[in-house]
Amino acid sequence: MQDMSPFPGVGNDEGERIGDADRLDLLTRAGLLDTQAEEIFDRGVRLATKLLGTPVSLLSLVDRNRQFFKAQQGLPEPYSAARETPLSHSFCKHVVDSGELLVIEDAREHPLVADNLAIPDLNVIAYLGVPIVTADGHVLGSFCAIDTEPRHWTSEDIETLRTIATGVESEIRLRIEVDHRRALQEKADLDRARLALVLETTADGIVKIDRRLTVDYANRGAKAILGLGDELNGRSLWQVFPRADGDAFEVLVKRAFATGDTAEETAHCSDLGRWLEARVVPAGDEMTLFFRDVSARQRMQESRQLLVRELHHRIKNLFAIVRGMISMAARGATGPAEMAEALQGRLIALARAHDLIRPALTAEVESDYQEIFLGDLVKILVEPYRKAGADSLTIRGPMLRLGVNSTTHVALFIHELSTNANKYGAFSQSGGRLVVEWAIVGDVLDFHWTETGGPEMTGAPAALGFGSKLVGLCVETQLEGDLTIQWPPIGMRLDAKIPLHAIAR
Repeated sequence: MQDMSPFPGVGNDEGERIGDADRLDLLTRAGLLDTQAEEIFDRGVRLATKLLGTPVSLLSLVDRNRQFFKAQQGLPEPYSAARETPLSHSFCKHVVDSGELLVIEDAREHPLVADNLAIPDLNVIAYLGVPIVTADGHVLGSFCAIDTEPRHWTSEDIETLRTIATGVESEIRLRIEVDHRRALQEKADLDRARLALVLETTADGIVKIDRRLTVDYANRGAKAILGLGDELNGRSLWQVFPRADGDAFEVLVKRAFATGDTAEETAHCSDLGRWLEARVVPAGDEMTLFFRDVSARQRMQESRQLLVRELHHRIKNLFAIVRGMISMAARGATGPAEMAEALQGRLIALARAHDLIRPALTAEVESDYQEIFLGDLVKILVEPYRKAGADSLTIRGPMLRLGVNSTTHVALFIHELSTNANKYGAFSQSGGRLVVEWAIVGDVLDFHWTETGGPEMTGAPAALGFGSKLVGLCVETQLEGDLTIQWPPIGMRLDAKIPLHAIAR
């Protein structure tokens, strides 16, 4: 490695303590190296020379390969102007390396420093050095007195120098502590700024309250979810936050304050028309409430549960459906080949309908989804049940593309209407007729399903079965639409108005 010392021929292996990284870091952070003279330190060296009667006194800070004189009195030129020497001219380095007081009466006869260049170049003969130590035990340098003649240092001399050095050391420790606290404060300010940025940019709502349930803080996410643009600080929690159906969130907050334990709850909020997931974290007399809108997730869960039930329902009726299709094909076919062709077509249509609802049963919705339009979907799902005759089924309406999520719900309710028509309605008797038509009115799909020619009706069924509930859930809950069903004597008519934004999802 190249020698980076500014003093030619001077190595960096003066001692383990001198090269200690933590010591050198503290020395740098003390802010004393290569700085101008300061009266508070100059006063100390002047006092030392006066009380001890020495020509030279120094506050020497020992760097990796040099010593810097923060304060000096009586040092000869050119070292007085340079305010530093290489460690080849340093007695103070031995104070740093040992961490102890160094007393030398005649350097020319002392084995530790007899070959030190400070003797011929600076005329250092007698030396008394006290270590300058930080609060955590690192020795930064030495406060020393120097004589140009041999000298016996008395205990009074040592005590005097120690006393002055203590004052100098206290000032250095104070500066290091101030720098440390400044660094901690800057880090704390930066951490607070980062935390504030996270809190204000997260989509989750965050509200902090005290035991009186007064809001101390609310982030942007909270205001957005709650639909409030006003300042929430100082307001009561239940003025701005829903208690939820059955007071679920009120119970949650009370329990958390009573037990001191973190708790969470997911509940429907009728006032907002949404599902919220809330988590409360108590901390003494305060509590932080984290919450988010999980309406989409709840709808998906309900949809999955519904689809699982539907899947069981379809499997249970699978053989009955196939048996009915065989019977239908047999009655209308003139021969085995025609029967096989008709039956195969209906089975393929059912399989394609199943493919439409499969994405909602898997996690790979986008990859499983194929673009489909409402007219194609109706044809796929109704065709397996239509009766012979060109006028038994009419499908008409403008081209309307279905979204990846809406396809499942539209397929479910049309499939259910088709099977009901086959079992109980227009397709259950010869001569029955089904008209499926729709129009786009503004931002709404106006959908109509009309059955005629089936069994004569005397009014609405006495009880709604699973199929009717499924249709209502798909249209009103999942697709956010309005649904009406009429039961005239000639058949059944269903009218649905569904927002286009729900169709596009």
